Amino acid sequence: RTFEVWHLALIYTLFGFSYIIYVTFFVRYLNWEAGFSIESAGRLWSIVGALSIASGFIWGTFSDRAGRRYGLAAVFILQFACYLVFGVWKAVPGYCLSAFLFALTAWSIPAIMAAAAGDVLGARLAPAALGFITLFFGIGQLAGPFVAGRIADTQGSYTMAFVIAALASLAGGLLSLMLRIRKPVHH
Repeated sequence: RTFEVWHLALIYTLFGFSYIIYVTFFVRYLNWEAGFSIESAGRLWSIVGALSIASGFIWGTFSDRAGRRYGLAAVFILQFACYLVFGVWKAVPGYCLSAFLFALTAWSIPAIMAAAAGDVLGARLAPAALGFITLFFGIGQLAGPFVAGRIADTQGSYTMAFVIAALASLAGGLLSLMLRIRKPVHH
């Protein structure tokens, strides 16, 4: 019944939708459209994985200091750039820049969402809020590959799928800036 929880759910849906397109089709896109071997695309993805480990800590700390809405918005804007660059800058520097931006931000939104759930409902109800918004995150994850796959099937390219992921991230960033997290209500 708390508006802010529904607001977080919508934002988390957009994250689930956009990031899953990137992670699902990263290697396939590099191999199919960019001419990378499976090995070289996989190696780049491995580097992303190794570098991304600290992303939650970095952006969680940033959101603790700057506020949840600015933390979320910053990450979404960087991911917007990541997905857009990946889809439209069809050159090795573009793919590497995109991979770096994703590694920098990859797992930060879940960390910030957990903190935001606590901010909205307090420590006692935070797990319930996080569970609720994670349902919507899952819906986004379900829809993303379906939409991206349909686009690739009809257009013969993942370019527009990454552009749509970028637009979903941009929407997530704008919605994040509209967050109004008040002090938690103690029940």
